[in-house]
Amino acid sequence: MQHPTFDELPDILTIREVAAFMRISPAVAYEMARRYKATRGREGLPIFMAGARMMRVSKIELKKFLAGELGRGTQAAS
Repeated sequence: MQHPTFDELPDILTIREVAAFMRISPAVAYEMARRYKATRGREGLPIFMAGARMMRVSKIELKKFLAGELGRGTQAAS
């Protein structure tokens, strides 16, 4: 199975798409997203809400997160 490169990702991603790209479980990605929401953006996967329940991630914000420019206090317990 071939994973897309960063440039091939859509501009707006679902949490599952982010998880697949980062090669982490969807559960870990959702936990990181919930942490972002709970800490008001200080930690976690940078999301925005598309409606009442749909979490999405901007490709631009994902790039910043991966580069370490956004709060990285996101290590989930294994």
